[in-house]
Amino acid sequence: MKIFIEIYSGLLPYLLCIPLGYFLKRKNVIAKRYIHKPLIFILIPLLLIDKVLETEFSSLIILSIMGFIVALIINIPASWVSKKYNGLDDPLLKSGYSFFNVLFFGIPTVMAVFDQDAVTTLICIYLGTGLYGYTFGYTMVAKSKFGTRKSIQEALKVPFIYAFVLAIVLKILNYEIPEAASPVLDVLGVVVSVAGMTILGMNITGVKFKGLDVSYFSKVLGARSLSAIVITAAVLAIEYFFVDGLSSQEREVFTLLPLFPTAATLTVFASMLGSEEKDSAIFVCLSMLLSLILVPLAALFYQ
Repeated sequence: MKIFIEIYSGLLPYLLCIPLGYFLKRKNVIAKRYIHKPLIFILIPLLLIDKVLETEFSSLIILSIMGFIVALIINIPASWVSKKYNGLDDPLLKSGYSFFNVLFFGIPTVMAVFDQDAVTTLICIYLGTGLYGYTFGYTMVAKSKFGTRKSIQEALKVPFIYAFVLAIVLKILNYEIPEAASPVLDVLGVVVSVAGMTILGMNITGVKFKGLDVSYFSKVLGARSLSAIVITAAVLAIEYFFVDGLSSQEREVFTLLPLFPTAATLTVFASMLGSEEKDSAIFVCLSMLLSLILVPLAALFYQ
């Protein structure tokens, strides 16, 4: 029970931003663009560069590649689920499967179970899943509204990929961020999570949860969790037998990936594009409820 309390206490301040966003939207206090544009074009690129420079290069390469592969391959079962069950738009469903909320859910979990090194491991995993999300994933969300060519053009406007390349170059050059900037950079992760949860709250405004097809979402989210577990296990097995470049703790942290909910990035992208905002918010919320059960249960195993 203690592990549940530790994890929930770490998540609670951010979860409270969901009703805050709901209130802001209902009262028309602030337009969503004033939150998601600085988030996508300024805050996340800065966070990305800072986190890359914090990590060990070998772990960064292996874990980010593994995270990217999981996010990519899970599109296969997502495509099957989309065809089998009528419901959400196909590109949205695939994005909901491949966007993993690694840092928001992961940091309180690993801090309760492991140590500070586990946070660095999470960051490396996030860089891989984030790289997928801000390239192929963003293109998929855009396809809910645009054609393929326009969707690719929209994805190329997002600075994540350029910030990632810049961060790798700086890493190779052994660049170090000035200590004077550390206090500001330390709060970036908090600000990013707060902004994402606030957008989520704004996008659930008007959603009629009483009318949700519980059976449909149970099947979709159950299939997401099971397929992610299988894919993650396969990726870990390949790394262990053919690369063997990770520590046992890094592998244990990676096993938590399939249990994380869909990242709020999905609904942030939907807000930017003005497409599938309510459905994206529903998917994120329901996957979060499932993860509030699965993640602490998994943490008990490693305690």
